[in-house]
Amino acid sequence: MASGNSSDPPDRHRRRTSERLNSEDQVAQETEEVFRSYAFYRYQQEREEGGGEVPMDPEIAEIQQEPGSTSNQVGRRLAIIGDDINMRYDAEFRNMLKTLQPTKDNAYEYFTKIASSLFDSGINWGRVIALLGFGYRMAIHVYQHGVTGFLRSIARYVAEFVLRNRIAQWIADQGGWVAALELDNVYVLYMMGVLVVVLLGHLVVRRFFSP
Repeated sequence: MASGNSSDPPDRHRRRTSERLNSEDQVAQETEEVFRSYAFYRYQQEREEGGGEVPMDPEIAEIQQEPGSTSNQVGRRLAIIGDDINMRYDAEFRNMLKTLQPTKDNAYEYFTKIASSLFDSGINWGRVIALLGFGYRMAIHVYQHGVTGFLRSIARYVAEFVLRNRIAQWIADQGGWVAALELDNVYVLYMMGVLVVVLLGHLVVRRFFSP
């Protein structure tokens, strides 16, 4: 009896660890689809609002959507509630990318360093949305500078980043990507945290990329 009791806690611990890792891996696997869906709906929003001012990007426009999939619904939801974040910080992202001039060869380094700066002081849904927004803006920037076929790479960068920086674990702890469907405008609670990081974007550039 004693030996059976002594084995229960480690067994339960292993099961909990396995469940957490499986959930974390699932979040990471779903991230690429969530990002592609976010990019698709964000692009549709910009085309509707800007008309001819928004250049055509067939790589985003031709993303195949599965309306019934959770990842598609999550990407759409985050694109909608992230609209205010985009309006406030998109210009800063554009300026940072204009300064750095990322190419296919250095884009991963730039992406990871700037993305890391968004999470310097913690993880929350507001920053997750900002991460998707930055990935989207980088994909647009690189495409408009003549590099095609890059959207898939950005989607992979986002997925690798959330897994390696415990963001996938955090999302799993919230209930997975599906938890984002319950979000309203809660990101307002975190605005100042994102604001400080992004408004200091020029300092980020100097910190990481100055010769």
